[in-house]
Amino acid sequence: MDIHRCRFVPYSPSAINAVAFSHSDTQNRKNAQVRLAVGRANGDIEIWNPGEGRWHQEVVIHGGKDRSIDGLVWVTDPDETLEDGKTIPGRSRLFSIGYTTSVTEWDLENARPKRQASGQHGDIWCLAAQPAPKINAPGPISDATNQIQPVQRLVGGTVDGALVLYSVQDDDLVFQRILAKSVTKKVQMVSMAFQSRHTCVVGCSDSTIRAYNMGNTNVVRRMTLGSDLAGGSKEIIVWAVKCLPNGDIVSGDSTGQICIWDGKTYTQAQRIQSHKQDVLSLAISFDGSAITSGGMDRRTVLYKKTDGSHSHSRWAKVTHRRYHHHDVKAMASFENKKMSVVVSGG
Repeated sequence: MDIHRCRFVPYSPSAINAVAFSHSDTQNRKNAQVRLAVGRANGDIEIWNPGEGRWHQEVVIHGGKDRSIDGLVWVTDPDETLEDGKTIPGRSRLFSIGYTTSVTEWDLENARPKRQASGQHGDIWCLAAQPAPKINAPGPISDATNQIQPVQRLVGGTVDGALVLYSVQDDDLVFQRILAKSVTKKVQMVSMAFQSRHTCVVGCSDSTIRAYNMGNTNVVRRMTLGSDLAGGSKEIIVWAVKCLPNGDIVSGDSTGQICIWDGKTYTQAQRIQSHKQDVLSLAISFDGSAITSGGMDRRTVLYKKTDGSHSHSRWAKVTHRRYHHHDVKAMASFENKKMSVVVSGG
């Protein structure tokens, strides 16, 4: 019998498909408990505590067989202020999709699935939380009297071009209805972001970005990218969309370009060729002064606005690095008074 001693076993972690912070910033929320969720291709979810830069892994939720985590969304209730002045941080809930027809909520305390819901629609490829409405408290109307209600709805985009609605009201998860469906055949909804509570921006597989009115579910505007110049006729896939604080839209697509769209006219303001292959992920700073993109070419690219007046300033590529040895599939940003970070994975 041969005996082999091995001191070091090579560890090949599963690919990271999604990353999401529970808060985008905590500069005005001292007691907010920030967590980073990491979703892997083997179905595992890791919960990390940034801890002012210490990055402690608190829990690993192991996924089921043949399951994958392909999208993560946090929903956080507003903080509650007690009569004695103490503040109780709002409870955070984590939801995921895995290229199936279901949305799953996770029990973070017991490290297991909490509940699941699905509807009569195709596989969900992108998911986002509709921003909560603001209500005016009694008294003079001002920013100080505005109160934020809890987020109560999740919106998903499907492989068959449908926009679907899920309710998370009353600590539950329920499929409500199909909001809209594309009349164009073979349209896949690939990425999603909310420009405001009333407008949802969806990146599609047919060289378009669609802006939907959440009130009447009509298409407000259909933005077209044209054809892939490299091949001449291939349709462009919009892998990622984000919305800047001023309402402008940023998209990353299969041509390796990022596009800046005017948030009022929905016209293309700028196009930047920064990657040699598909742009798969985007992240923006809280104040909208920086954009980061990750792509299939393993590049991570940083963009900032050039000097000049607000109306004439343009975005420019500042630098790029290859931090990864693989595709950069997912990105998320977080800021507070002590750190400002972008997390990327692939």
